Amino acid sequence: MSDDLTDADAKAICAQLGIDTKTVTDAFGRTLVLINEAGMRKLADHAPIGPTTAHAMVDQMFAAARDLPGASHE
Repeated sequence: MSDDLTDADAKAICAQLGIDTKTVTDAFGRTLVLINEAGMRKLADHAPIGPTTAHAMVDQMFAAARDLPGASHE
């Protein structure tokens, strides 16, 4: 049994929680599954590590992403 979470696994979890996903292909031909901030928050609500810890990690991720050069500040 593999511990790897596939794109199909991630999309199935999101679908079960009612979280919208978007599949895109980047400039290098890689397929990526995108989840918006509301979806990430909903995943954090259900995280096995607990919502408080999970939301703190989501906060850190979005703060780091906002600090990237060329990041959109929508």
